Amino acid sequence: MRSILGNGASSRYGVGITVAAVLVLVLGLVGFAMRSEGTESSDDLLAALRLEIIPVEGTETFYGETLSYDLLPRFVQWWYDLVPDAEQDERYQVALEGLVAPCCDDNTMFVCCCEQGGQACNIVRSGKGLASHLILDSNSDYPMEQIREGVLQWLMFARPDYYLAAELESRDIDPEDYGLTTYGSCYRGMCGVAISQGGCGGMDELIEPLLDL
Repeated sequence: MRSILGNGASSRYGVGITVAAVLVLVLGLVGFAMRSEGTESSDDLLAALRLEIIPVEGTETFYGETLSYDLLPRFVQWWYDLVPDAEQDERYQVALEGLVAPCCDDNTMFVCCCEQGGQACNIVRSGKGLASHLILDSNSDYPMEQIREGVLQWLMFARPDYYLAAELESRDIDPEDYGLTTYGSCYRGMCGVAISQGGCGGMDELIEPLLDL
């Protein structure tokens, strides 16, 4: 049967299909490579941000401690032992009011959103305990700014997920693209989740599987 396109047209049509198929294949491979490169770039960005802003375990602090989750029980105990006296010092409230709570950043570190009858979550307790130590036990001459800096360094180490998400948002990048969020862990029902796992560490006894408590 004669083709309705004629022999010449049919030949040209076949060549056209072949060229189109090759073009689609090439474009597909290029697109895949670009997506792969984009994913790699995204991973690189998060790693670079972590390196840029998050203090690593083993970092020496200006107050003589080495950053580690091993500090958690001591910082929380300082909250129990020292806060009543530290509250009499103006630096205590001013330093903490200048920081957001990483568990609920619509509150400052001075008041935990989970707070019930004075019982704050353990991530907030640890920050308040450290601030109290810097005022009372360490060097009573530390200026307010340095006390705030010490607490912030600790919080960024203990809850890097929040601070990475906040940094991405500041750059107009959706942190959810990286599996992160600034939506408070206490609002996500994570008050009883370990701090090292992005939670609040409990509202009573410290919850932290990394430690032998």
